Order: sequence, then structure tokens, then C-alpha cells
Amino acid sequence: MKIVVIGAGSVGAHVSYRLQEQGAEVTLLDASRPGGGTTSSSIAMHSEFPQRAWHEEEGRAALRPRLDAMMSRLAEEVPGDYMHTSGALLWVSPEEQEEFDELARVAIKRGVNLEVVDPETARALEPNVRFPECAAVYIEPDAGWVDGPAIVDALVERFEELGGVLRKGARVVAVRRTSDRVTGVTLDSGEVIEADKFVNAGGSWGSHISALAGLAIPLDLVPGVVVYTEPFKDGEAPQRIINTPGWCGRPDPSGGLAIHWRGHSQTARHGENIDNTEEMMIDIAKVIPSLAGTLPVRSTVGIRPIPPGGPVVGALPWLPNFYHTISHGGIGWGPMWAWCAAKEILHSETVPELAAMRPARFYLNPSQVGRHADDAEQQ
Repeated sequence: MKIVVIGAGSVGAHVSYRLQEQGAEVTLLDASRPGGGTTSSSIAMHSEFPQRAWHEEEGRAALRPRLDAMMSRLAEEVPGDYMHTSGALLWVSPEEQEEFDELARVAIKRGVNLEVVDPETARALEPNVRFPECAAVYIEPDAGWVDGPAIVDALVERFEELGGVLRKGARVVAVRRTSDRVTGVTLDSGEVIEADKFVNAGGSWGSHISALAGLAIPLDLVPGVVVYTEPFKDGEAPQRIINTPGWCGRPDPSGGLAIHWRGHSQTARHGENIDNTEEMMIDIAKVIPSLAGTLPVRSTVGIRPIPPGGPVVGALPWLPNFYHTISHGGIGWGPMWAWCAAKEILHSETVPELAAMRPARFYLNPSQVGRHADDAEQQ
């Protein structure tokens, strides 16, 4: 079976690798370079708290507990220095303490390895972090972070070793279709690539790719700013992910921290971006004193694709050979969407947990369709 995957971010790289590994002949297209878009500007925390305690749509809640095992399996299959189990600690404002204590009880009941300690114990574990007066600190020893560009590089390398074809700088400008199937895609060079099936893994461009096929798959495009500190001096770096009421920071390969300011504690909604990095660093230095007087060395912006109502995974009944894998959190969820795509595309199986994620929901409830994302919104 010949398959074209459009988009070589985290999701597209995962999907391409898994389809190729299971016997398909895959061509992976990217308008720029693999992992060069939103994947390269992500905190990419790999954690279960408070996520496992959230109230989620039933199917997604059933799939979430499998993510850790999938990432562990991938690390065995695809070598590379991309998964970092540093542990994470989180604390919240006094006003949120009761809520998060309950979330912690739920998470622990659901099997999350979570320790709830007092600030004094946390200070002994992280002497370079100045903890505010708070009732408790939540420590997740098994949490970590994923190096987005590194995991894409590793996946693409293995994909090509298995015979997959990568086409960089291959922008899709048209989708050719009949009434009930896609027959090919046209690149900006004028070349037409034909295949049996196609996967839209376009991330923040996913709505645009869908529109080329005459489909309405809406996305909220939410910018996410990540700033990077200067490298720490020896012995001054926090050893774990630091998750505070307003921002989170995780180690970066440069030796500093990658920090996202969200303006509130970790919830299922998406926070704001800081508009003054100097003020942000002053605030962060209250928690990590060794950063006092410093400024970020660089910053990046990723356009997070957030479909209304959650991820979009699957094909429309009237266009069954055009499959969609579009979601926020593509680095953490990438292995799952790849597994689902392989089950459904190659083995003609139905993944029941995806019932609420099907793109047909936008046609059953047209008020959700909203607007397409166009080129100008990406600038």
C-alpha cells in the first residue's frame, strides 16, 4: 500500500515511521524540514500529573494511561537521545491547594507515581530552587521531557532505513480528488504524487490541507512562546522540571532552562504568553536565584493546533482514504496517533476510543466549524 503523509512534525514523523515499519510504502512530505515547525518550539513535558486526574472525554481518558508504555516501547525501537526522565515538581497557589490535593488523590488512585511533600523536604531535594510558602509540593519522579527535534530526527532516520522516502521542501498546494477518494497531491513544483491513501499530519497547517481537499476541519491557532535562559554554572541548575503557579521550566540541551509562561497553574486550558521577557526573568529569579540579572538568550514561537472539542483522528466516511491526525500535544500523543493510524489504515480495524475524535463531528454540528486557517494566520 502506497501512503503519502503530509507534514513531518512530531505527529507526521511518528505516523510515517509506524506505517513504514508495518509494511506500507510511505512518502513523507514537508514544506520545510522535519521537526522545524511547532515541534521545535515546545516544552514537551512528559508527565501524568495533573493530566491523569483531569475530567476528559471518555475515549481520550482511556488512551492517556497507555502513553508512557508507548514512549518506552519507542525508546527501545528507535535509538536516540530524546527522552529525558528528570522528574518534575509542581506547587500551586494557596487558593488552589484544596483542588490540587484532590487531583493528587485521584492521580495516585489511578496509578500515578506521585509524592506529596512539604516545602522543607522539597528544598532538600532542590537546593537551587527558592520555594515560596506553600502547603505542599507535588513530586512526580517518573516525569520528564522529550527533545522534539531530536525525536523527529531519530524517527525520520529509522523511517528512511526501513525504505521510507522523505521529501523536504515539498509544499502541497493542491489535493486531487474524485467524489469519494483522494487520488494525489500537487507540490509547489508542479509535481503530482499519487498514492492509495493519504494522511493529513499538517499540525497548524492541518486546516489548510483539509481545505485543499474541500473539507472543513477547523483549528484554533494558539501561539506558544518558549524562552531559553543562559546556561547555568556548575552546580546551580535545578535537577527537575519546575512547575509553578504561573510558568514551567525544563532543562534544555544548551545547559539552561526552556520556559513557558502560562499565567496560571497547569490546567486543561491553554494559557497566555508573556509580553515582557525582562519582567518574566525577574519573576523567575525569585524562584531560581542564579538567574537574577540575566535575560533570555533566545525565544521561539510555536503555533499550537487546537481543534475545537479535542483531537481530530480518522477519516470522513465519504472520503475514507484521507486520514487526519491533528492535535495539540503532538510530541506526547504522537506515538498514540501513529498506533491508531496503523490499526485503521493498514489493518482495517476500528479504534473505538476515537469515536468522539472523528472529523465527522464538525459536519454533525456545523456551528463548530468556525473558520479555516489561511496562510496569513501563520505569519
